[in-house]
Amino acid sequence: MSFPDMVGIFGVICVQIAYAGLQFGRLQRDDLRYIGLNIVGPGCILFSLAFDFNLASVIAQVLWIMLTAISLMKALRPRSKQIPRAAENCVRN
Repeated sequence: MSFPDMVGIFGVICVQIAYAGLQFGRLQRDDLRYIGLNIVGPGCILFSLAFDFNLASVIAQVLWIMLTAISLMKALRPRSKQIPRAAENCVRN
């Protein structure tokens, strides 16, 4: 087994741990561990794809990282800015 294959397998394990953690309630979608696993995993898979290219897989991993980056920005945003709209209306009245 080559080094790129091992890195790719590590990436798949990261993504599966994140998914299992979410499904079993061990992780939340705004948990930085979950977000980290969802960035590291596809990053490792992309590394392995540089050595054995597959366009569909590259597109999937790039989109996965982009969507996770958006979640990271939302998770890092101060909580005071994340007031639900219904609560926002109550504050105004």
